[in-house]
Amino acid sequence: MAAALIVVFLALVAATVAGGRLVASGHGQPAADTEISSAVRRRSTLLRWSGVAAGAIGAAAVALTGALGRGLLLAAPLFGVFVLAGVLAGELSVHAPSGRTRRAAVSVRRVTDYLPRGLTSAAAIAAVTLAVLLSVTTATGSADALGRAGRVLVRQCNSVLIEGHGPWPGSFYSIPLCVVILAGLTAAAVALRQVVRRPRPGDPAHLTAADDQLRRRAARTVIGACGVLVTVPLIGVSYVTAVGLLAFSCRPAWWAVAAWLILALIPCWIAVLAWSGLAVLAPQRSVSAAAGT
Repeated sequence: MAAALIVVFLALVAATVAGGRLVASGHGQPAADTEISSAVRRRSTLLRWSGVAAGAIGAAAVALTGALGRGLLLAAPLFGVFVLAGVLAGELSVHAPSGRTRRAAVSVRRVTDYLPRGLTSAAAIAAVTLAVLLSVTTATGSADALGRAGRVLVRQCNSVLIEGHGPWPGSFYSIPLCVVILAGLTAAAVALRQVVRRPRPGDPAHLTAADDQLRRRAARTVIGACGVLVTVPLIGVSYVTAVGLLAFSCRPAWWAVAAWLILALIPCWIAVLAWSGLAVLAPQRSVSAAAGT
């Protein structure tokens, strides 16, 4: 598990560097962006990438210092929280133009107007799956030999034999993980609210399309960060859970079925992770004024 999470994290860091170079070189910028003040675009992009960089550093620090694999499990969710903070800071930095004469347009903006539907659905399914899996593993976990709650799974095989195997993703891992994920999802909700409610940085008659592209790009980054937030721990928890179930010599048949089903879903979560990472690192390549996915 540790090696797999390290590989995933290093891939994210490498993609972060590559994505930063892409943004710095100006490639992939939609033509409509030229209607938005370059200062507005630079500031929001800089803050967004500052969140990515800070997240990479923070995740590396947590991964290297956490005990018994807990740091590795929390690294990716922490990365997602920093990315969301960067997006939120970028959106908060956009202000309405100053001056005596201003123009405004009366329009209704909804969060659903800017969300990438496919990625949003995939991230939501991953989040629900993680919540269900953690609920089960937390409820079934037992304390290890040193009294650390939820680190092993114990089964009474018969009247004289008791088997226990770990690590198990019980409360020792699930409680801090849930705290970080809930913080990230709260930040995502606040960021999406700001994406919708912030003012347009100029005359609505001329830059509505360009500004909507910036909002879609920000919303896609938020959903991508949520995808990273939940899929990396989901992959790790799925693997550890399946291995733990299969380790029992006296396991019931349905444990083996459940374990292999959990393992079979891991490639799906890896695909969602790759999709989410692309949304974080190169959102401008996937966004157009008419895109709804």
